[in-house]
Amino acid sequence: MNSLRFVAALSMLFWATFAQAENNMLKECAEVELRIAGLFNVGTATLHLADCADAGHILESVPKQFSLKLARDMNGQDLIDSANDTLVDNLGIESRGDLPEELACLANAYVDAQKGEQFDVVYEPGTRLALYRNGELLEECPDRGRGAEYFNIWFGERPFHRRLKDRLLDQALSAAG
Repeated sequence: MNSLRFVAALSMLFWATFAQAENNMLKECAEVELRIAGLFNVGTATLHLADCADAGHILESVPKQFSLKLARDMNGQDLIDSANDTLVDNLGIESRGDLPEELACLANAYVDAQKGEQFDVVYEPGTRLALYRNGELLEECPDRGRGAEYFNIWFGERPFHRRLKDRLLDQALSAAG
């Protein structure tokens, strides 16, 4: 029995290391403090790309990661509602029930989080969308061709926070040179 636990633990370590190596191919291109109404610090958002110039076509199928390190406790259901509503608004669909499967899969995966914790949304074109909390995988959804659209939450026509969008993209493009 102990050898089975050892093999399982070793397997988990291998896959966690592999996932981290995949994410390490992306570099941090921008970092912005997210404030709501100019008063409430929600946390620090970062945008990771293989090439910072990819910010110019952020909603296309390019590898990317959006991270948010929380400055306050967050209710998981509030995050789920916000993700779903922002996607519905940006995709011009009628309701949450009309969301593409891979987008709904990830939008509904958020959980309660405490100040200091971090969420990472990782997109690997043609492969997967994934949500991590503090480096631990919460959900992985296969990309069936629409995974890049998840980033409409932050970078669409009606993003969660327009100033955050503008500042992240401007910083990333400046970093690209």
